[in-house]
Amino acid sequence: MEAVPLESVETKTNYLESVFHFLRELGIGCCISEENFDSFLQGVRIENGGLKINLKNLLCIGDILHEAGHLACLPSDLRAKANDNIETSLGPDHTYELGAIMWSVAAAMHLRIPLTEIFHKDAYRGDGQWLLEQYSTNNYLGLNLLQWMGLVAYDNEVDGINMLPFPAMLRWTRL
Repeated sequence: MEAVPLESVETKTNYLESVFHFLRELGIGCCISEENFDSFLQGVRIENGGLKINLKNLLCIGDILHEAGHLACLPSDLRAKANDNIETSLGPDHTYELGAIMWSVAAAMHLRIPLTEIFHKDAYRGDGQWLLEQYSTNNYLGLNLLQWMGLVAYDNEVDGINMLPFPAMLRWTRL
């Protein structure tokens, strides 16, 4: 899939609308703010279990999905306590980085957003291109973490529960 520049107003609006609608359906709050704030990913900040987004500073739609992935991978009783950097607010045992990446890939596929919006050239400390190649060739790094969390069926369960394999999700957020 070819990357669509975030600057394309129509594309940006379509992606944002579908992402916001999707996240709100999952119970992950998101709001647009004109406030300039420091955050782990430019233009998107986790606040009290939801997302604050400054569209002027946002690098790409995938950054919203990635931060939402961190929230989705948290047990429900911890989600509302999450703020900015998960490691700082909840501790290193709750970052689930590969799970957040894998979740954002599943969400992008579900919403028909190109994976190049997740893995832009500056993503993941310069490893965005390598990660794009991995996920584009079905090398799903972190899939076992989503399976352990109960979000995705294990391969041996797929037939027994009449479920499609990844990127189909059993549920989008942890219980």
